[in-house]
Amino acid sequence: MNGLEVFALAVAFDILVGEPGAPVHPVVWIGKLISALRRSAPATRAGGLFVALAVILGTIAVGQALVFAASYIMPALGTLVAAYLLKSTFAVRCLLDTSRSIGQAIDDDIKSAKNMLPALVGRKTESLTPAQARSAVIESLSENYVDSVLSPIFYYLLFEPFGLGLEAALGFKAISTMDSMLGYKTAELKDLGYVPAHLDDLANFVPARLSIILIALSNPARAGKALAVALRDHAKTPSPNSGWPMSAAAGALGVRLDKPGYYVLMDEGAQPGYEDISRSLWLVGTTMALTILISMLVLAFT
Repeated sequence: MNGLEVFALAVAFDILVGEPGAPVHPVVWIGKLISALRRSAPATRAGGLFVALAVILGTIAVGQALVFAASYIMPALGTLVAAYLLKSTFAVRCLLDTSRSIGQAIDDDIKSAKNMLPALVGRKTESLTPAQARSAVIESLSENYVDSVLSPIFYYLLFEPFGLGLEAALGFKAISTMDSMLGYKTAELKDLGYVPAHLDDLANFVPARLSIILIALSNPARAGKALAVALRDHAKTPSPNSGWPMSAAAGALGVRLDKPGYYVLMDEGAQPGYEDISRSLWLVGTTMALTILISMLVLAFT
């Protein structure tokens, strides 16, 4: 099975079709498995380790079985199934479309935008100003570029020379999905979610730092500022990883990103205005395109 063909088909599916319906979306089924294991596992760190191993290994095993069965019927079908599964690990179109829709709503109906924002961010939205709401969109767009696009592609490229690219991408998506469902410091989840949260931090460690180079390359006129702000402000966020792409985007755009009560990135920048959502979509969209282009070149010559 050709890794470049699988990747190209996965990208085409993502851009042209978008997200599959919930009944056939692999990530939805990963979420169902996590929910089932959460109900039965003890709320301890050992329980979290058991859930993590079961979800990661189970996701990889099912993915391998589906590709094997499809390839047994017809090799071309195996390639299509592999591409479909790989596509489920990243979300270029969905991330851009969701961010664009919320950005437009901020200018048209701020109340509606605040109701939509929880699809992107975890903060309270009721008291946000329009500038703070735009900041939330830009922060989420840049942060999710790493988690929802760069990281799964990074692991696909890293392991594809060993014939395990799809397995690595699926394993990362299992970790990411567990973190989004269990990685909270509530009384119920602080122990159960400990291993998933730290696995997610570890899995995104290299891609988050790599992202600042790709973001800088996507706006050469402000590449130096993007890198400088990332190096200066990345540690201001509670997450060890999210500060890197967010501060690089702040520097590349020249805007101040502010999560009230938590952090300010590029304090000297302007408050995000009407045009800055479009500019951030262009920046991150260009960064995604560059990521895909570089990935195809790597796959073509390895």
